[in-house]
Formats: sequence, C-alpha cells, structure tokens
Amino acid sequence: MKKSIINTQQLLILLVLLVFASCKTTKTITSFEKLKPISTNRLIKNVEENSFEYEGLDIKRIACVYETPDNKTSFRATLSSKIDDHIQVTISKLNLPVARILLTPDSVKMINYLQKDYFLGDYSYMEKMLGAAVDFQVVQSILTNDVFSYRKDEKDKDFKEFVSYADSGLYVLQSLKNRKLEKISRKGKDDKVDRYLKKLDEESFIVQYLYVDPKSFKVRKIVMDDVTEGRKVTVNFDNFTAVEKQLYPGSIDIHLKSLENDLKMKIKLSKFSLDPDQTINFKIPEKYKLTN
Repeated sequence: MKKSIINTQQLLILLVLLVFASCKTTKTITSFEKLKPISTNRLIKNVEENSFEYEGLDIKRIACVYETPDNKTSFRATLSSKIDDHIQVTISKLNLPVARILLTPDSVKMINYLQKDYFLGDYSYMEKMLGAAVDFQVVQSILTNDVFSYRKDEKDKDFKEFVSYADSGLYVLQSLKNRKLEKISRKGKDDKVDRYLKKLDEESFIVQYLYVDPKSFKVRKIVMDDVTEGRKVTVNFDNFTAVEKQLYPGSIDIHLKSLENDLKMKIKLSKFSLDPDQTINFKIPEKYKLTN
C-alpha cells in the first residue's frame, strides 16, 4: 500500500475520529429482550445521570490503525483532559511525535511535527468537515458519554425533535421523527429540505442516532448521517474495562464515509487514570510555520 506524510487536514480528521472514539459504554448484549417503552425525555435524563464523571482523565495508551482505500498506517496516541478546561491528544509513530492537538472552550490548536507547521483556529474547520455544529461542549459531552445534539438552538431546544424507540435490544435516540424523515427524504422534495433547513438555520440535513444500553444507559453506538452531503460517521464500541468503578471501551471501530473519503479506524485503549491535576503541555517550536 502507498505511504504518505500525514497533512494537516488528515490530522484534523484523525482528531475527529479519536474524539468520537473516546466514548464510554457498557458490556455487549448477546441476546435481545423486549424492552419496556420509555419516553424520550426520560431516556435522555437516564443517559445524562449515567455519564462519565471526572475532573481529570488520562488515557496513556491508544493504539490505532487508520485505513483508506489507498493507505493503511498505524500509530499511537495519548489523551488527557481537564473538565471544562481542555482536551489534549498527542499522536506518535515509532516513538516519535507526529502531532499534538489541543482543544479549549474557544480554540483548536495543532502542531504537525512531520511538516514542521502549526494550526491555530476555532471550531469552524471541524464544523465544515462534519457539516454540523461542533464546539468544546459537544466534544466534552462525547468524551463523557453524555447525550449531545449536533444542533445548537439558542432557545435551548436542541432535543425538541428527538424521538426514542427500541431496536435489536437497544434504545435509540433519533434526532428526527420517522414520518418527518420520510417526508423530507422523499425524492423530488428538495423544497421541503430547503424549508426545513431554513427553519433550523442550518446548511446540512443531518440525522443523528444514539444507541443506548437499556441496563446501564450508556451509549454503545453513534451514527451521524449527513443526508445533504452524502456522508456518515458510524462508531461502535466493544471490550470494556473498569476505570475506578466506571466503564470505558477497550476497542472501537469507526467508519467515516463520504463522496470524497472512505476512512476506517480501529482503536485499542488501555492504561486509564483519573487525575485531577491535568496541565497543558503545548509549545510551538520557534521555526514552525503557521498553516491554514
């Protein structure tokens, strides 16, 4: 397979995949059972009450295999986070640093050690890449396994359109009612899509699915389906380990598919710790150039 130097865009895509990978869930269900009905509001509340709690989090060993139709590469990463303050990811290969990425509530920063450049910006790049509203709070919600909505409603009605149902032994939170989804998605109804997006003040028609374990109310699967742009992110979790009486996945499979990209990543995580004294370690070398 071809080998190439990872550029800034690829590293930011890797960041998105790593962020989606850093979700907590619970043990795999091997048999399906009939689930009792539960309201959407109650399901959301149960997930919120069972979200991962920490002041400081360290994941010291993250082994990744990143694959495209033309490339396959492996690397290692570490992740550290202080609640409401920062999330930092360090990527390395053969014990050499490849990149360091720092997220704060108002900024996205990255050092690319391979190309000797750095990126300073906000969340608009990630929003453009995903076609949905992304900020520090959304990323942190994913990291703590809390419910999140791709929408950012100023009237605090992010979950207004959500519905819940059971599927294959799991509860599902879906960001749009099936009747409205079918109506909007029907061929020849582009005007309905445009009107719906205008009403929400959004550019892309995205349907979000959160699959929830019915016993522990932990998220086991995330799907973000961008119907407008023809791209989808799917995240599955397995092999769970205890982190001070809380559970974190030991392996994650991620698939990001679009008209331009078909990216897959397999991730294995280990060496977790909850340490409240997290400090930022992000220093840009003097001779590195700023990139867009």
